[in-house]
Amino acid sequence: MNRKHVFIIIMLFMIYASFLFIEKKFDQNGQSPTIQVPQTTLKVSVKDKESILLKDVKATDDEDGNLSSQVYIENISAFQNNQKRIITYAVIDSDDNITRTTRELQYTDYKKPDLYLTDALCLTYIESTNALKDYVAAKSVVDGDLSSKISVDRADYQDGQYQVTYSVTDSCGVKVSLKTNVTLLTTESPVHISLKNYSLRVKKGTEISPQKYIDKIDLMGINYSYLKNNVTVSHHYDASQEGTYEFLYRIKIDGEVGITKLIVIVEGDENE
Repeated sequence: MNRKHVFIIIMLFMIYASFLFIEKKFDQNGQSPTIQVPQTTLKVSVKDKESILLKDVKATDDEDGNLSSQVYIENISAFQNNQKRIITYAVIDSDDNITRTTRELQYTDYKKPDLYLTDALCLTYIESTNALKDYVAAKSVVDGDLSSKISVDRADYQDGQYQVTYSVTDSCGVKVSLKTNVTLLTTESPVHISLKNYSLRVKKGTEISPQKYIDKIDLMGINYSYLKNNVTVSHHYDASQEGTYEFLYRIKIDGEVGITKLIVIVEGDENE
């Protein structure tokens, strides 16, 4: 093969490559796909699956045809001022053109996250601020378990008490806090009073029967639950006033004193 033939082959290859480049560029600059969503607010339960959020959402493309099955949820915003979230839908065609559109989302049964104590904050010492997270948990009707997202916003002495403030925020942007005292004990007792709950949130006017929250009493592995009626409970609870109240449980067995406590947060009516 002489040089002339080689030159001709090279030129033909370059022309072909240029044609492919131009064709690809033309495709990529072509029409983007379209997404059609209902214009009304989507009202759903927090228990509904993601497939409900994609119902009646359709997408088409001049080249690829029906792309409805490839539409995905790119983002769901926090609550806006109208207590609605914004869903962002997206779809990509075979030429990597992307289209996005939005729709309002409203929950019919939303509740704010539940931030609660899993054990009594009655400690002989505080190992670290971060260790205080071991005594709390959080759950959300939207996100499920939020315990890993709990933060200790503050932990210090105030008014002669060691206080700690926890908070957690769900994906809707709703933040809840729990502020309580840490009871510091002089010695660790072998008597343990276990409660069914270590914190409660109740509406104003709710009366509390502290004895019913006692679950178990034990000393060195021996069950003393039959002594539940011997447990004394001290408190300054006022069901008519919003605030955080402590119910301090105490029992003495064989010279050993066991202490635990229940935190009750009285909340007002949201419409007040």
